[in-house]
Amino acid sequence: ARTMGFGGATASGLSEIGRDSRSEFKGHSKVIQALGWSCDGKKLATASAASDVRVWSVDSHKEGKEQVLEDHKSSVDGLSWNPTNPDVLATGSADKMIRLWDLRAKKSLKIDTPDEVLNVAYSHDGNYIVMSDKSENLRLVDVRNGKNKIMGSVSYDKEYWVNELAWHGKDSLLMCAGRQKPDVQEKGVVQVIKVDWG
Repeated sequence: ARTMGFGGATASGLSEIGRDSRSEFKGHSKVIQALGWSCDGKKLATASAASDVRVWSVDSHKEGKEQVLEDHKSSVDGLSWNPTNPDVLATGSADKMIRLWDLRAKKSLKIDTPDEVLNVAYSHDGNYIVMSDKSENLRLVDVRNGKNKIMGSVSYDKEYWVNELAWHGKDSLLMCAGRQKPDVQEKGVVQVIKVDWG
């Protein structure tokens, strides 16, 4: 068997570590669509096709403690933790909503969107969220001080299938996509988009 190296660790070594020290969190009734760690590394959020989000406490004192978030009405396909506040989580759903969760208050604010939300990603400072939807639009949402307003959008319909989003620094957004052309479909395209804060 071949072994792949990872900076001194090996793939076979990683699988052994996984067997010896794994934690398993169960609770979703359907497939998990998205997951992410809070900025302090103490909480893991998982989003499900069953419309629920679960937040697992993973620090050594509360391992396995679970909080269930159930305000969405359809599959939750994207999530993103606020990078400056470990108690604030954004989720996007096929119910055409982004929800901003305050885990301490156990409440969410809703942001209506024109289409089913597939991905959400907080900006580096937590002031904005970029989302992609089923119609291949990117929308920038201002979440500063409860504004929760869509500031602008760009359509990639007929050009890309937007599969994933991630911020890089203050002004760049990475979009992973497949390119659509009349004669051929490319897979594995990464587009870097400069954000103009105008």
